[in-house]
Amino acid sequence: MKVAGSNIKRMIFSSAIAVAMAAGVCAAPPQVSSEQANRAIELNNQGMALYNKGKVDQAIALYRQALAINPALEEALSNLGVALDAKGRDNDAIADFDAALKLKPTDGVTESNLGLALYHEKKYAEAIEAYQKAIALHPNLPQAYNGLGAALFAEGRADDAIAAYRKAISLSPKYTDAFNNLGAALNSQQKWDEAIGVFEQALALSPDAADIRANYAQALTGAGRNGDAIAAYREVLAAKPDDAGSWSGLGELQYEQDDASGAVESFQKSLALNPDQPLVEIHLGNALQREGRLTDAAAAYQRSIALDPGNAHALYNLGNAYMAMKKPKDAEAQYSKAVASLPDFPEAELALGSAQAAAGELDDAETTFRKLIAQHPDNADAQFNLGNVLFNKGQYSLAADAYRACIRLRPDYAHAHYNLGMTLLRLNDAKSAAAEFQEANRLDPNLKPPQ
Repeated sequence: MKVAGSNIKRMIFSSAIAVAMAAGVCAAPPQVSSEQANRAIELNNQGMALYNKGKVDQAIALYRQALAINPALEEALSNLGVALDAKGRDNDAIADFDAALKLKPTDGVTESNLGLALYHEKKYAEAIEAYQKAIALHPNLPQAYNGLGAALFAEGRADDAIAAYRKAISLSPKYTDAFNNLGAALNSQQKWDEAIGVFEQALALSPDAADIRANYAQALTGAGRNGDAIAAYREVLAAKPDDAGSWSGLGELQYEQDDASGAVESFQKSLALNPDQPLVEIHLGNALQREGRLTDAAAAYQRSIALDPGNAHALYNLGNAYMAMKKPKDAEAQYSKAVASLPDFPEAELALGSAQAAAGELDDAETTFRKLIAQHPDNADAQFNLGNVLFNKGQYSLAADAYRACIRLRPDYAHAHYNLGMTLLRLNDAKSAAAEFQEANRLDPNLKPPQ
């Protein structure tokens, strides 16, 4: 997904010779002749033209030639910073922007470009400061507000970021990148309907923008409009089949709509494009498990764990796959790792106890369930499973207590009523057992009293 902050515009400078010289902006040092100064300006402008054609390396070479002739040509320094930043050489770009600002401290555009380079270096607080300086110098610069929003969003200040994006849009009503970033920020706050409206405005301006449509699909998903979201993802992928995030988003929707085979295909395409996605491997494993392809599912979970060894949910899901494969000891090992990785993970603790019980380790299972109940006294499933363990240990009075505790928490727990009935039979209380069997059958007609 194209996240907020990824769409920030750089700005470059053209040096009009007559105007620049008259204003004194490009005044040459004494050792630079007027002819040399003019030549430097020409090189800067040629570099700008090449940059705008995407010929960044050639532009860099011309900016350097211009600066070799006239080191005081602030526009060339700033433009060189822009080009270097475009090449990912952010630290070099920052140095050039700083040098340009020493020559012209009141240049709001260079301050804004500096903010972008700092943002790329993840120096968000410094980027915010640069953008704020740019805005103070140039209050009507929409790119500076958009960049400020990105840096604020990265700092976790979503409300402030939204305000900055709205300001950028008010200054430039057709600023699609600001619309996209605003929508993505609203997505992060789960303000789905508002985000949908923003993305629709953006798409009205740029119907073919795949990144905007992908974010739009996410908002539609959040709003529960899954059919519309699937259609949006398919539009993205028709135009941009190498969008790994959209394949993943489509796969999640297909999984929710019980199209496991379609989800598998989509997740596999996403991972073929970008193998370093531990969460997508989990999603793939879930879809494979739903298809009954347990060995393949386990392999997907294992790949996820290799990418992110501490991911408790991948460990838990791998344990589930092993349980489905009737390998309780292997499952127990994974559940234990999941609990160690995320101590407050009741589903994993419950599964751990169940695996221990399936492996015949009843004492360990009892310990696990009692620990879980101590942490979560309202966990009806833990009480139910504790009852099962105690029943299998022949401790019928304690088992009955556990089933009754489960029923107090969930009176409609049909199997707890049934198992309590079986336990009461062991305790020679046939009348009470019959009442429990009757209630179990009322809640679940498939549960028939034993003959």
